[in-house]
Amino acid sequence: MSKDEEPKKEVTPRLTIPISGPLDRKRNSWDEPKPFDELPPEVQAMLLRRAEQREKGRGTLEILEGKHVMSCLLFIEEKEPVLKSDIYNNISRSAGMVEKINELCGLGLINIYETARTHSNVIVLTDKGHRTVSAIRHLISIAEDTVGTIR
Repeated sequence: MSKDEEPKKEVTPRLTIPISGPLDRKRNSWDEPKPFDELPPEVQAMLLRRAEQREKGRGTLEILEGKHVMSCLLFIEEKEPVLKSDIYNNISRSAGMVEKINELCGLGLINIYETARTHSNVIVLTDKGHRTVSAIRHLISIAEDTVGTIR
C-alpha cells in the first residue's frame, strides 16, 4: 500500500425509518370507525357524559384553579377599582385572560362596567367576590403557617 492510497473502510448498511406511511401493518381507526351503536355500553355512557360536560362548561372549581385566577382576584381586591388593561399589564397578557375575567363575572365574583367616554372596562369585586378573596387569603394564611404542622 502506498502513501497516497487510503485504507478502505467497511460500509455498514443503514437502518431507515419511513417518513410517511405506517410503521407496521396496523389499521387506522379513522379509516373504519365503529358506529356508536356497536360500542360497548360503558364506552357509550362515558362518551355521553363527556358530551354533557362539554355542554355545561367549566365548573366553579375548574375556574378558580385556573392559572392566574386567584392572583387576579387578589389584585382586584388590592387595587379596586381596576381597569381590565391593568389586569393584562400586571397579571397576564395571555389570550385566555379575557375568558377568565368573563367567567369570574359569570360566577358573580366581579362586575365589569364599561365607561361611556373612554370605552374602558372598570372591574370591581362584588360582595360575593370580597367573601371569596377573604377565603383565599385565609387559605394562604393556613398554608403559610408552619407552627405545629410538623409531625
